[in-house]
Amino acid sequence: MKIIGYMQGTDPEVLTQLLLEGYETYPLSNVFDNHGKNITLVTTEDHISLVIGYLHKFLPVAPQFSMTDILSSVKVYKIPIIFVVPEDIQDKAAKLVADMGIDYKLADPSELLKVILETVKD
Repeated sequence: MKIIGYMQGTDPEVLTQLLLEGYETYPLSNVFDNHGKNITLVTTEDHISLVIGYLHKFLPVAPQFSMTDILSSVKVYKIPIIFVVPEDIQDKAAKLVADMGIDYKLADPSELLKVILETVKD
């Protein structure tokens, strides 16, 4: 069974649909919201196949950290990310994350489940 890590604010209906499709979900934190496991501490032992969340959840508040720092574990373990971003601002969002060296997709909230299932299918 694949495990999907998700950040706070992810649509609970999508998470329930993932459960019904046979996927487990795993809450992750951006260090500040204490929602789940700190995303910087994710390892291969967590068996996470994908991370999802609204783009702003991956932006650090502390000036000494960068978005690349927050996503360091995801990058090292080559875990793909789906950033939830409304379609009308995806071009701007893509410029923000383009050069991070991570495997990512952008998904409009209305298309999130579809993009997740396309990404994690065997």
